[in-house]
Amino acid sequence: TGTGNTLLIAESLADELTSGGKSVSIVAMERFAPDSRSDDAALGLAMPVACFSTYPTVWRFIDSLPAGGGREAFLIATMGGAGGGMDGPVRRALEAKGYRPIGSCIVKMPRNYSNRTIDAEENSKRERLAKESVKIFAHKLLDGSARWSTGVPVISNFAASLAHGRKPWNFFYRLFPLAVAGDKCDACGLCQKLCPEGNITVDGGKASIGNLCQSCQRCIGFCPIGAIHVPGKPAVQYRGIELESILSLLGK
Repeated sequence: TGTGNTLLIAESLADELTSGGKSVSIVAMERFAPDSRSDDAALGLAMPVACFSTYPTVWRFIDSLPAGGGREAFLIATMGGAGGGMDGPVRRALEAKGYRPIGSCIVKMPRNYSNRTIDAEENSKRERLAKESVKIFAHKLLDGSARWSTGVPVISNFAASLAHGRKPWNFFYRLFPLAVAGDKCDACGLCQKLCPEGNITVDGGKASIGNLCQSCQRCIGFCPIGAIHVPGKPAVQYRGIELESILSLLGK
């Protein structure tokens, strides 16, 4: 999760599955050992859509998964606009490892990037509709009627191949680089704790962003004083969950 949309939806799905009699644990891909799981557990992947695919952090997790041995797997993903069929490449990657995909669901959530203003009513509507879709998806998972989309191969396969490497993220970062306002930053170190790529350091009384940024917006969304921004691109700070929720997920 970047600014919390995906964690919010993952928690919503977990609640629905728990109500249906399942035991559910939510763990962060960036700190979870892929092979430390119960032999009889299904694998649920929750991820944000990015560049019609998903982030390198997620792809590294999927690529590092052990052989599935027929284990069931499902996907829940969040997007601000269009998914581009990204569930197709994820399905094929899991099948190649021996997992049995049983269902996917992509829901639209509030935008976390380039918000000049935040329309609270529109955001609330998106969250409500997303949770309704998640509830339906959960019931389908429970009764065995869920389906997994094969995606739009022309778009999704190309996007997935690019997303595995650094090229699209480097290009995006050159267009919209992150900067730290020195007159605001108090070197609290929160962004360093939160960055999924370990791309932020705090030195000399100021945070510094390295060259592995994947533009997940987590540092922007959770900076307590709004010190991280995209120069020349004014935006209202957005996060979908409270800070304590993501710190708890990350064990920090």
